[in-house]
Amino acid sequence: MAEELPVDLRTWRAAAGPLPVAAPPRPRQPEASLPLRKRRSAMREAAAAAGGTGTPGPPPGKAPRGGGGAPGPACAPHALAPSCLALAFPPLPAAYYPGLLPAAGAGPPPPPPPLAFAPGPFALLGAAGTQLAADIAAATGQDEDGDTALHIAVAQGNLGAARRLVGLFLQGRRDLDVYNRLRQTPLHLAVITAQPALVKLLVAHGASPMAPDRHGRTGAHLACEHRSARCLRELLAAPGAPPDLEARNYEGLTPLHVAVGAGAREPAQLLLEAGADVDAADIKSGRSPLLHAVERGSLDMAQLLIQPAAMPQRGARVNAQSYAGCTALHAAAGRGLLALLRLLVRSGADCGLKNYHNDTALAVAKNRQAGPAPPPSPSQRPPAPHPPQVLPPQPIRHQKLPT
Repeated sequence: MAEELPVDLRTWRAAAGPLPVAAPPRPRQPEASLPLRKRRSAMREAAAAAGGTGTPGPPPGKAPRGGGGAPGPACAPHALAPSCLALAFPPLPAAYYPGLLPAAGAGPPPPPPPLAFAPGPFALLGAAGTQLAADIAAATGQDEDGDTALHIAVAQGNLGAARRLVGLFLQGRRDLDVYNRLRQTPLHLAVITAQPALVKLLVAHGASPMAPDRHGRTGAHLACEHRSARCLRELLAAPGAPPDLEARNYEGLTPLHVAVGAGAREPAQLLLEAGADVDAADIKSGRSPLLHAVERGSLDMAQLLIQPAAMPQRGARVNAQSYAGCTALHAAAGRGLLALLRLLVRSGADCGLKNYHNDTALAVAKNRQAGPAPPPSPSQRPPAPHPPQVLPPQPIRHQKLPT
């Protein structure tokens, strides 16, 4: 094939038509939370490099650190690996996980049945205890990034593999809230990637919605930050004790603060219906969610907090003050938000309250209107004064004094 020459854009446009338009950006994939070597594409490329026989080459990445030892000799490689899992662990035997591995030339596997802890036929696998221990070690071992097979299955959206791996975690009596090096549990990844089915699976089998990440965010914080009302609904419906809706992250914010800051109306509505404190003050500045909404200029969110649709008697206090003594009326007046000013005054805001600078909302509005004087136009500027004339130094004349 002849070597391609550089293209002259001055002649190429006329000969080949207009320049190609850039393709629109692709939506973010759930597996974007993982390194490149752990994504679906990496496993498919490894399978293609192996000759297209369906048997992938060595999985990318390194072997897990620890994890309970290597599998026994009975754990032979299977013929077909799941194309959606790029695991750095020994492959899972097909006979032990019926329905997980697709047949050759078949489409995606059907939805898996509920978790069944009775093992499959062990006649082909050798000693049952050895095989089960090897599978549990492979499923729960962590790689150099701290990710287990369950982390990868959740981030890639593989519900079938996640079911089998959760079963292995439970059979080995391992905690589902295992952290990777980014201090993320599988539940954190399920919420970040907005997969309510995986959130429901994990919380139903013991994953804690209150496990904090490296920023102190619980599952409810992450669901509000990523505007995922369905994941938040599954977290609120978790069995056992309900999640603490007043938990603060390391910024001192509750999930309701985060929902207001993200403009997530539906998650905020769910939190209010679940009993979240509508007047909770953040730890750093003492601002309520209503004050956060006014500072964002969000009329819709302020209306939701003042007059909740489900419980109108539990609306926010419009005269709540921050640590600096500012109310929502001060914030609206200082920003010139007329629609929010009307809403707050109609809802009973006190115009006479003063902040710690002894300013009322009216004084804040006047200070905003006064503001710094604009720079004068060139026609209004006074002429520049002439520079002073510098006289040359005069010589000093010496006079003779009389003797």
